[in-house]
Amino acid sequence: MTTTAVRLHPAWDDPDATVALIRDAGPFWPLANYAGNDAELAAIGGPRTGVVTPPWFRQDFALGGAPLVDGADVLLANRHFADGARAVYGPDAVVRPTSVYVNLMGPTPFAFPAHLDVPAFRGFTRADHPIWLLKVMMASGLFERWRTRIATAVSWFYDGPGGEFHYWPAGPDEAERLESPPYDNVAVVADNEATFHGVGRLGPPEARMTEGVTTATRLVRGDGGWDVCDPEGAAVAHLADAEVRITVSWKADVLADEAEARRVDAGADHLDLDRVVDRFRADLASRGVTVRRPDDPHADEAWTAALADAYPERAPAIRWRGGADRRRRRRPR
Repeated sequence: MTTTAVRLHPAWDDPDATVALIRDAGPFWPLANYAGNDAELAAIGGPRTGVVTPPWFRQDFALGGAPLVDGADVLLANRHFADGARAVYGPDAVVRPTSVYVNLMGPTPFAFPAHLDVPAFRGFTRADHPIWLLKVMMASGLFERWRTRIATAVSWFYDGPGGEFHYWPAGPDEAERLESPPYDNVAVVADNEATFHGVGRLGPPEARMTEGVTTATRLVRGDGGWDVCDPEGAAVAHLADAEVRITVSWKADVLADEAEARRVDAGADHLDLDRVVDRFRADLASRGVTVRRPDDPHADEAWTAALADAYPERAPAIRWRGGADRRRRRRPR
C-alpha cells in the first residue's frame, strides 16, 4: 500500500446530477434498520436502539455489483473513485465496484462515533458469520493474509454548520484528518475497514434532535426538503435541504494485480470456521491464555469474552470543533 488515504477533487463529473438522483430515490430508512441487533449497530457506528433513534437514514443504491436504483449504475462506475482506489492500493490493482449506499443525516447534537467498517475475509464474510467475530478477527491482526481489501470512497453534499468528516489514516493514536463543509465536490478514498472514521455533530450549536424518529419511520422527498413519515405515511417532521447532510459511500473489492485476482476467483486459500478457531487458540496459548474449543464459536460466552479481552478495538474520540477550529483541515500528504 503506497498511502492510506487520498483526497479526490473532483469527486463527480456532474455533482448536480448525483444530488438529483438521490432526491428522486427513496424511501430512506433509519440506520438502525441495517443492523440485526444492538451489537451490530454499534459496529457500524450507531447508538443502541433502546436509547435513541437519531435522524440518520440510509438506502442501498447498489449491492453485489448491481444497481438497485434507476441510474445508480452511474454512481457505481465513478471513474474518479476507481482511480482513487488504485492510488491507495497500487497502479496494478484490479478494482471491482460492489456497492453504493447513501446516508441522509438531519441535525444531531452528538457525533456519529468513530468506527471501522465491517471487514471481510476470503471465504469468511458477514453473510455466514457474525459481525462481532469479523471485527475481532480484524483487531487481532492474525488474518491480514486473508483479508479482502476494500476501497471506500466517501463524498458529501452539505454546506451547513457541523458535520465534519473525521478520519485517522495513520492510526487511532495519531493525528486525525478533517474534511469540513462547505463540501466542494470532494471525496476521500481509504481502507475504511482499517481506518477509523466518523462524523462530528451536525447543525448549529443549538441544534436539537428531530422529534418523532423511530425505527419504523422513513424519510421521503417533501416540499423543498425531506419528510419524516410514520408507518401510515403521515409526516411527523420536515427537514429542509439545507439541514440535511448527504453522504455517498462507494465500495469496491481490490485485488493487488491480475495474478491475485485469478487466485481469488479460483477460491484458493479461503478461511473456514475451524481454521479461524485454531488460529485464535494458538495465539491465545502463546499469550498464556487457555480457552477450551467452543462448541459454537458464534455464540459461546466464554469464547466470546476471551477474544474481546485479548483483542480490543480502541476507537478514537470525536471532539466538538466549533467556529474557527473547523477551518484547520489536515489532509493526506
